[in-house]
Amino acid sequence: MTQAIPEAFSGLIAGLLAQAGGPVEVGYYVDPVKAATMAVLIIPWLKACPWVYKDAKIVRAPRAVWGATMMICGGLGFLLWLLIPHFVTGLLLYLLIFCATLITYVVYRNGRVDEDARIGLSSLMKRGQAKSKEKVVVHLKIYGAGNKIMPAPDPQTADPTEVHAYNLTQELLYDMMWRRASEADMAPAGEQVRVRFVIDGVAVDRPPKAPGESEAIIQYLKQAAGMAVDDRRRPQKGKISIDAAGVQTEISLTSAGTTGGQRMHFRVVKEFVQTQLDELGMTDETLSKIRQLTQVDRGLFIVSGQPGSGMTSTLYSLLREQDAFIKQLVTLEAKVDVDMENITQHAYGESGKLRHDLAAALRRDPDVVMVDQCRDVESAKLIADAAAEKFILLGMHASESFSALAKWLKATGGHRSAIEHLRGVICQMLLRKLCPKCREPYKPDPLQLAKANIPAESIDVFYRPTGKLVDEKGRESVCPVCQGSGYFGRFAAFELLEMTDDLKKMIAAGSSLTHLKAAARKKNMLYLQEQAFSKVIAGETSVEELIRVSRQKRA
Repeated sequence: MTQAIPEAFSGLIAGLLAQAGGPVEVGYYVDPVKAATMAVLIIPWLKACPWVYKDAKIVRAPRAVWGATMMICGGLGFLLWLLIPHFVTGLLLYLLIFCATLITYVVYRNGRVDEDARIGLSSLMKRGQAKSKEKVVVHLKIYGAGNKIMPAPDPQTADPTEVHAYNLTQELLYDMMWRRASEADMAPAGEQVRVRFVIDGVAVDRPPKAPGESEAIIQYLKQAAGMAVDDRRRPQKGKISIDAAGVQTEISLTSAGTTGGQRMHFRVVKEFVQTQLDELGMTDETLSKIRQLTQVDRGLFIVSGQPGSGMTSTLYSLLREQDAFIKQLVTLEAKVDVDMENITQHAYGESGKLRHDLAAALRRDPDVVMVDQCRDVESAKLIADAAAEKFILLGMHASESFSALAKWLKATGGHRSAIEHLRGVICQMLLRKLCPKCREPYKPDPLQLAKANIPAESIDVFYRPTGKLVDEKGRESVCPVCQGSGYFGRFAAFELLEMTDDLKKMIAAGSSLTHLKAAARKKNMLYLQEQAFSKVIAGETSVEELIRVSRQKRA
């Protein structure tokens, strides 16, 4: 029985072979030429899939959708090539599906970028098969989170997009440093990305960037700063530092998503806050008087000015004048701008939390307390009472010292100790310094001097900005010091109101601000505009700059 089954099976096979016309010759099941052809032609698809995924990220296209589309369509084409019996037909179908998908993506991505950033199929194939030919340009060293250096990519092994992103970031940061920008901003604006620097307190537009370039820079910096690279909507903060010619500078980064794409704000911490009192631009007389009023164990000193006038620098500088090794120094700030050694800094965030955090800080019995602002009666009363035993530095937005005084009296609600321990009030404005290299002297108009009640014979020359240099042959060139702006750096003009016993008695008696001003004037007090104009006469700034700052919104 067992032997009969194989014999029957053999007979069945023999019958089938006889019907087919005889025995079948044994041949190859796999054609080596066809297999080699398929192995070679699958490479472009395998190269294109990761490139599309990375490039879609740069041009802000939905990379998950395009990456999956490229993978599925190419895979489907290759599968059909395997299943269709006719080799050439399957090959043409595979190439049609693969190339159509790739061309569709290229047309789509080219429509999202500027002409310079567009690519053709020939350059696409070169990108997929060859290494980057773009040279790595290093202007400065970049340090990321944890002060870890970000190495320059190797153009022989790195992806071309990584090299391009690195070079774009180098160019932007170097331009910021060379132009002395204290802040910068990249924000989508229509089909382009607006780039704006703040140089010496004035916003200056720089050449716009393509969305792909901006995205590459932002993603590179987010990775360097330890931020979530894939999160393009939620606001994030981070820090990097750069080393340019041996000078290390810290830059804080803030990114956020908008309807047009990602936005990033840069702030150079070193330029944002100065912490040396004698570098702020005070006259020797004002500096000496302020030090006399603030080198005390108790009392209140108010620092006022318009928003953006450098109040934070002055508050920090006055705090630096205190001996941090002997005294316990504490700050209460909405946000901490600069980390200061040997000083306890508290960020209270919302203004409504100030009173609670201030009361908690005072219970620890500090010697000196700095408060960046005061907007409610309860906090003002805490500050006024604490000034009887501690020295308090208080920031306040105002256009002049008498306005700051009025705001303080209103904030305390007539509290008895509001004036008792007040030692002085200063108000300040920031002015740009004329570039010493290219400033130009001129004779002022006597009529303008007469309107300002200035004797014409007392003024020899004023100076104005040019931003240009002229050589012996009369050829003009951009000033290399100020980069053509005409200004280099900033300083502050200060108005000091010293709270004498006579002024305190007048305030207690309910005297008006007009009478207070008249009494201070008799003590040779110079108003803020007069202090600023003395800088114009000294040739440190221009009349145009004084007018520009004076026209800003008054607090």
